[in-house]
Amino acid sequence: MKTIRNIVLLAMAIALVAPAAASAMDADELIAKHLEAIGGEKNLRAIESVKATGKFMTQGMEIPFTMTHKRPNRMRLEAQVMGMTMVQCYDGERGWAVNPMTGSEDPQPMSEIEEKGFKLQADMDGLLVDYADKGYTVEYLGEDEVEGTAAHKLRLDTGEDIVLEYFIDNDYVLIIKQDSKLTFEGNEIESSTNKSDYQEIEGMVVPFAIETRRGDAVMNQIMIETVEYDVPVDETIFVMPEKQVEEPAPAEEK
Repeated sequence: MKTIRNIVLLAMAIALVAPAAASAMDADELIAKHLEAIGGEKNLRAIESVKATGKFMTQGMEIPFTMTHKRPNRMRLEAQVMGMTMVQCYDGERGWAVNPMTGSEDPQPMSEIEEKGFKLQADMDGLLVDYADKGYTVEYLGEDEVEGTAAHKLRLDTGEDIVLEYFIDNDYVLIIKQDSKLTFEGNEIESSTNKSDYQEIEGMVVPFAIETRRGDAVMNQIMIETVEYDVPVDETIFVMPEKQVEEPAPAEEK
């Protein structure tokens, strides 16, 4: 189960998310500047699908993955682990997964905590777009810094036991760090994600290097290799397959 949880962190880390003045600003002004910096809100909303490939490095393993988004709010993550194909998917209403490392290739419903994370990441526009209409609250927390880089800080509360803090650098208005706090059954799970190596792909600006930490320990690293927009996507890939039913073995003739 440790590997599948790491891939959940990957999906949570992979979200595609005019220089700004150093003075304080309100949350909506900062969000507007950030959206303009990554390619513009209008262009972001016009994207119907996204396909990304890359490698996920953790515990000495290098795991190739493909992640596919499609409106409205559908997402599939497929990874190759030790010769086996692992799948995690959100179909717009529920999450499901296939994990052969458990000894079964049958699809299973996601756990509550996994489904919460995938539901948020399936939002192609990102959580900051129309945040109030989605039931989230956002607060501007002032200025901070990330490893010497000056940044503005935003706090987003989903109202569903998940709180995110975004660090948006002053100069380029890009998210360079994201702190996440999930509360589940009274326990808090915290992680920190650093984003770098931003590249422009078809007018959109995307981080190609992502590192997730807990405290000072690096938990995993992600290297994005390709990003494609508006690629054809077979919608059936988001549908949870039926469980395989084994045919009974024929009776031996006496």
